Amino acid sequence: MSPAIAMSGVTKVYGGKIALDHVDWQVQAGSIHGLIGANGAGKTTLLRLALGTLWPDRGRIEVLGQQLGIENAALRQKVHYVATGRPLPVHFRVGEWLHYMERLYKRWDAERAKRLLGAMEMDVKALIRSLSSGQQASLQLAGAIAARPELLLLDEPTNGMDLVVKRQVLQLMMDMAAAEGTTMVLATHNIEDVERLADSLSILYRGRFVLDGSVDSLKTHMHRLQVVTGSRWSDTLFDNPQIAHVENRGQVALVTVEGPAEPLMAHFRAAGALLVEPIDIDLAEIFRLVLEKEGYSREAVAWDA
Repeated sequence: MSPAIAMSGVTKVYGGKIALDHVDWQVQAGSIHGLIGANGAGKTTLLRLALGTLWPDRGRIEVLGQQLGIENAALRQKVHYVATGRPLPVHFRVGEWLHYMERLYKRWDAERAKRLLGAMEMDVKALIRSLSSGQQASLQLAGAIAARPELLLLDEPTNGMDLVVKRQVLQLMMDMAAAEGTTMVLATHNIEDVERLADSLSILYRGRFVLDGSVDSLKTHMHRLQVVTGSRWSDTLFDNPQIAHVENRGQVALVTVEGPAEPLMAHFRAAGALLVEPIDIDLAEIFRLVLEKEGYSREAVAWDA
């Protein structure tokens, strides 16, 4: 099966500043793919390139097996983009906007749209301008899901939603991917959502990918060890390229390891450690450590009393 998105050597420059730098990226068809990165990393640019509303300065892009070109009308029926803050026609009523969407998309599922509005307790007669930001985000997602796309590009789609609606929407997206094989790309700062939903993940930093793979493989890429000793550590004990980070707490050290943990566990035991045990490390901590390794830090931002 060909990938839903395939980018090769893609570069995008804004006003002399490189937003994406020779990016190679693939998203497998039928997967839910998480896209995370710090502010300004290039996530929105990447999605808009996949949508065909931006053009790369260099490189090649294929979406759903078709190379992006000037004429993308047929492809636009299969690809839908939802972004927080993307304007809706505020003078429309909810039902009028859904009717407008029905005219645009040939695969529109009116019954699905009706069920979604009912679940979100949204009145079809309500003016869009009267809706909260979370309700407008919910409405955009409802429209995207009712359009039954083959590829759904989501840019912070759940911002502003209350917890109950957010959980309903996330579950619905999982069900949709499983039942219809819809490919989804979820760009978000909410790493818990990615950890819950995604099969695969890419971490973007300053316009390039610094980590890419299945969520399971990335979670086994890094390990954290708690190491306890009865004496002072040797200065050379942590001098190992596999060690990404060490946090000393007296006679206890928290050691973050890239790659297999077993060789270093044996190394610490041989050095006389009283206890060496793995402890849980979540995706958010992996993200922080990866960006820290790349030089991204916010330690200078602190409250000055």
